[in-house]
Amino acid sequence: MRRTATLAATAALAGGLLLAGAPAQAATGAQSAAVARGPITCNPAQLRQQAAEADRKAAVAKREGFTAEATKQSKLAAAYRAKAKACEDADNNA
Repeated sequence: MRRTATLAATAALAGGLLLAGAPAQAATGAQSAAVARGPITCNPAQLRQQAAEADRKAAVAKREGFTAEATKQSKLAAAYRAKAKACEDADNNA
């Protein structure tokens, strides 16, 4: 009986400490998100290289009969190309 009461008290204290610690952690996460803001830079050449790699993976997947993976990689490559174009357009308009 006494062990049960001790375990219950320990669990209650531990739970209270965990709940009390959560807001402090959330505040530091919000602060780090605010610090992380700054100029956004991108590298179109690297994005085009990633697109080429995704195209290569799509070709391999298609050849091996994994059509869903091939489609996924093709869409990823298109997304990389679109992002590269958006970066180039932003640089040209800046």
